[in-house]
Amino acid sequence: MTAMGEATEVERDRASALRASLNRANYLYYVAQSPELTDDEYDALFRELRRLEEEHPDLQTPDSPTQRVGAPPAAEFPEVAHGAPMLSLSNVFNREELEAWHRRAREFLEIDRFDMVCELKIDGLAVALLYEGGVLVRGATRGDGERGEDITANIRTIRSIPLRLTGDDVPPAMEVRGEVYFPLAAFERFNDEREAEGLPRYVNPRNAASGALRQLDSRATAERPLGAFVYSIWVAEGETPSTQWGALQALERWGFRLPATHERRAWAHVAGDLDAVEVAYRDAVEQRGGLDHGIDGVVIKIDDLRFRQRLGAVGREPRWATAWKFPPEQAVTTLLEIGVNVGRTGSLNPYAVLEPVFVGGVTVKQATLHNEEDINRKGIRPGMRVRVQRAGDVIPQVVGPADGEELPEDAEPYRIRDDCPECGVPVVRDETDAVVRCVNARCPAQAVRLLEHFAGRGAMDIEGMGEKLVRALFEEDLVKDVSDIFALKNRRSELVDMERMGEKSVDNLLAAIDAARTRPLARLLTGLGIVHVGSEIAELLAREVSGLDGFRALAGEGADGEVATEEALARLTAVEGIGPKIAASVLNWLSRPANQAVLAGLAARGVKPPPVMPRHDADLRLAGRRFVVTGRLEALSRAEAQGRIKELGGAVSSSVSRKTDYVVAGADPGSKRDAAERLGVQILDESEFLALLEDRDTVREPAS
Repeated sequence: MTAMGEATEVERDRASALRASLNRANYLYYVAQSPELTDDEYDALFRELRRLEEEHPDLQTPDSPTQRVGAPPAAEFPEVAHGAPMLSLSNVFNREELEAWHRRAREFLEIDRFDMVCELKIDGLAVALLYEGGVLVRGATRGDGERGEDITANIRTIRSIPLRLTGDDVPPAMEVRGEVYFPLAAFERFNDEREAEGLPRYVNPRNAASGALRQLDSRATAERPLGAFVYSIWVAEGETPSTQWGALQALERWGFRLPATHERRAWAHVAGDLDAVEVAYRDAVEQRGGLDHGIDGVVIKIDDLRFRQRLGAVGREPRWATAWKFPPEQAVTTLLEIGVNVGRTGSLNPYAVLEPVFVGGVTVKQATLHNEEDINRKGIRPGMRVRVQRAGDVIPQVVGPADGEELPEDAEPYRIRDDCPECGVPVVRDETDAVVRCVNARCPAQAVRLLEHFAGRGAMDIEGMGEKLVRALFEEDLVKDVSDIFALKNRRSELVDMERMGEKSVDNLLAAIDAARTRPLARLLTGLGIVHVGSEIAELLAREVSGLDGFRALAGEGADGEVATEEALARLTAVEGIGPKIAASVLNWLSRPANQAVLAGLAARGVKPPPVMPRHDADLRLAGRRFVVTGRLEALSRAEAQGRIKELGGAVSSSVSRKTDYVVAGADPGSKRDAAERLGVQILDESEFLALLEDRDTVREPAS
């Protein structure tokens, strides 16, 4: 007789056969929609496997179907760093915008045409699935694109996600990406059941899918009939297809479910030109109403995956793909009033208060109005019937008056009030930006919104410090500016006494604050709320200055003010990507004593971003050199060549002058080569240019 926990060879073989049969049955039922087993037959095999695993725990494997039913509640979701960023797609809304995207990609690659793959854009929650040896080992949410949440236990409950892949060509390690969704018919039943139990209804299927995947107890996730589609391969070891179309075919062959229509077939089209893309888009519009899952457009990807690396991304949007979004759904309701709130930079932002209306899958009560000019251009006022839509199916906005509604001829132009609605201080009008701004540094509304922004994921990422807690901390006089956050460890007893706070919550908050002290300088600069400084500009600033002290010193403390400002302005505008407007905004922010006090407070309270690693001199070997690139290169496009020059510290110009050090001349260089010869500027052919990039000692220094 075998000891408890030790399986015989016969039992091992049986468990292996049961896993294979059940995984195949799951694939046929949830992916191929052609089941071979009845429910009773499936249940009998499942019970047999579960009994074997309970008697012999060593038989349980990660790909076992028994692992789909859920696990004990988890304390929290661990953080996952994505092997490659999970990017967000740019959007186009018409043929003209699609043509502009297509033209930019062609010009960057310097080619006349490329094939594209058109795919349904699923309205769900993006996930990354990691497989090793063909077995699912991790599932994660998108998160902020760089880091997500480890939701492996919940992912295992989704039966259209294979636990083990089929085929002899599966890469040894591979991350695939896809979308988890809540079927529409099941969503309605699920909401009805919640309402019958006295629970609030979810506003849309995407919201319900997100809630299901974030259940701490995966058994609760297993009770919700989630589905999943995959659409791409990332971070693979081993050989993978060289085209997106080939990748889709491989994914389907390995056992994944691809975005499909109501006809139960995978929906994807290869398009050789934009006319074919438009045909696919029109087909998707027609299919939309008959699907049991939400779609909000068509994703267009360049088919050749070699172009993906070359094209790269702009910010967090890939150049090699875009989404042609469906026209937003509109509804008519009454504009009750025009309110005004104060943003974190002091801007007064009008918004519409609406009679609640259901549009685009959610109930809308408020909508954006942008500014005075927008309101007057649309010709809307309180009391009118207006058309509302969700821009990009996300942000509600007032489109204009409903049919038959018009402003009286004697209606006065709408004008935002002349004082701040929060602090009463007179506002300042910036005509160039069409912005009305409160400039009171102690305006409570600005302070609270800046604190929310500073603690948010895009900036210092202080876990647990959300909108409600920030407002409570401000109202309790515990935090007045962002530097005060890092003094909260000295006020622990007061935090514990706050409503809905306790010992454990406070300890978690203080630990999160402590971890934020060493966030990168770029995140800190993003969090300060400087006008025109988002994450990308913050990265440029962080590389330019030497730590927090270097940023503070840009203001030129102790020097002649006017001279220091001119020097700092020249320094910042010399940075590629920072223009005069952004530079002036940064220096204006630094010139205010209250802001300098905040920076001093951050430093005094232990906020010390790690130094930005300087690039080695070899990495900046083209510093001080000015280049002009002309003609057609074989190994690189002009845009790629210019990018490499900038990465190595060089400057790029569009015209040849006596200040030019090198002209890189490819085929058919035109007049710029002639100008270089006339001015005595050194000309590099492509091989010499590549040698210079690779630091091979084959190119002479330019003449002084």
